[in-house]
Amino acid sequence: MPNRRISDDLKEAILKIAGFSRSTLHHTRRRKVLTGHVTKAIAHGRGCPRTLAEADADYLPTTFLDEYRERLERYCFLPASLSTIHRTFCRNRMSLKKIQKMAAEWSPLNRANYSRRISIYPSHYLISIDEVSKDDRTYTRIFGRSEIGALIVLQISECMRSRY
Repeated sequence: MPNRRISDDLKEAILKIAGFSRSTLHHTRRRKVLTGHVTKAIAHGRGCPRTLAEADADYLPTTFLDEYRERLERYCFLPASLSTIHRTFCRNRMSLKKIQKMAAEWSPLNRANYSRRISIYPSHYLISIDEVSKDDRTYTRIFGRSEIGALIVLQISECMRSRY
């Protein structure tokens, strides 16, 4: 039984069931013989290199785009355009509205005013809260915390529901 051949009609039926053409089979078989793998090698370094790394974007405090550009040039020696900085924020899923809101809450005048107002209370009156993710208008979080792509489940307390 050394000379076992598969008939052409059986080969065509197999290709039809598998869903690819004869040339695809030959190319895949040739790649397997030459490289040992059926898939193509992963292309490393595709695309344009990024001007700003994630670490540079994380370093930036919450200010406006032109102030970001000045700080990047002064402290990191990275000349970057406003559009590059904006694209970096978009890639990291940060909107300008969110950044401007954070910048307004981080103003030195507001922080000094808060320190002046809070200094009248004794230290044992104060409790620690997470003020970074609180909204300045309400006592609820406006940006929930969850994995990227996962649904945020917010629980509403009893006092926020209607009474009747």
